Amino acid sequence: MSAPALSLVLIGFGHVGQRFVKLLSEVAERLDFEWRVVAIATRRHGSVIDPKGVDTAHALSLVEAGLSLDVLDAEPRERSGLDVIRQAARALADEAAESRVVCIESTVLDIDHGEPAVSHVRAALEAQMHVVTVNKGPAAFAYDGLESLADTMDRVFFFEGAVMDGIPVFNLVRETMPAVRIDGFRGVINTTANFILSALERGQAFDDAVREMQTRGIAEADPSLDVDGWDAAAKTAALVNVLMGSVITPHHVQRTGIREVTGLDARDAVARHKRIRLVASASRQGGKVKARVEPEMLDHQDPLAGLVDLNNALYLTTDLLGEIGIVQRGGSLTQTAYALLSDVARISQRLKEL
Repeated sequence: MSAPALSLVLIGFGHVGQRFVKLLSEVAERLDFEWRVVAIATRRHGSVIDPKGVDTAHALSLVEAGLSLDVLDAEPRERSGLDVIRQAARALADEAAESRVVCIESTVLDIDHGEPAVSHVRAALEAQMHVVTVNKGPAAFAYDGLESLADTMDRVFFFEGAVMDGIPVFNLVRETMPAVRIDGFRGVINTTANFILSALERGQAFDDAVREMQTRGIAEADPSLDVDGWDAAAKTAALVNVLMGSVITPHHVQRTGIREVTGLDARDAVARHKRIRLVASASRQGGKVKARVEPEMLDHQDPLAGLVDLNNALYLTTDLLGEIGIVQRGGSLTQTAYALLSDVARISQRLKEL
């Protein structure tokens, strides 16, 4: 049975959102579902809503040239992401009722409260849209409430790209490990920080390594979330909330970033057959979950010490299966965009099974 065509509402159209749209076209022959983009909201380049389908090639060219998407809209106006969600929902009410509208949320993480991403997810679910996001905020700040709302609305809330890009972490546990309890985890889960520490070992300057990550589109213009450990703390909170059944926010995670690590520190560690890595971890202690993010001096035999440049890894401690390792040998925009694509594909598969 073929799945119905999906209408996609894109909230956020930065590096990841643009790569996602390009990737959909690049692998179109491999997909078993049809799609069209019906709305795009951006922070700096306006917005467009067209229930018949937005010309994505034109939209990409406009944004890449620094121009506004408003020229594509029949009734151009200033709109927030919430405005676009609500107006698109009204225009696509029949499709939303038939479970055929997906909101793709890829805005920038707000480490204070997870907004406006949390509100975007909530509004989309209330409008009968499925939601897929790569933003860590919703799972890190409001997972229980949003998951409950998704269940109530009989819609899907997916966020595989929130941690380790397109490598399955949440799906692995939730879909393939029934009755297994996650008692803790330990990993290197921030690509930018790991690249910087690896660069320091090679003698590269800290600021030069940051700029290289920005050039690749991995680090934001303001890299402080990566350097100060906030991005890893948000991922840690999401993992704790989803996989360990606790309720925390990034502000409950004991956090130390890598800003104070020098090239001398990194090279001295290597000379002693060790490595400094920004490690995220959590464990159950006395009925509570303790979580932290901090640079650790790792012995060369530690599997996390072998992670260099863009490599990430997460080791889960389980009650029935022991320790399970998930390793990502290199990350990029394509992997992050693939996380969105894979979640949309899973929604399509669910619709086929109805």
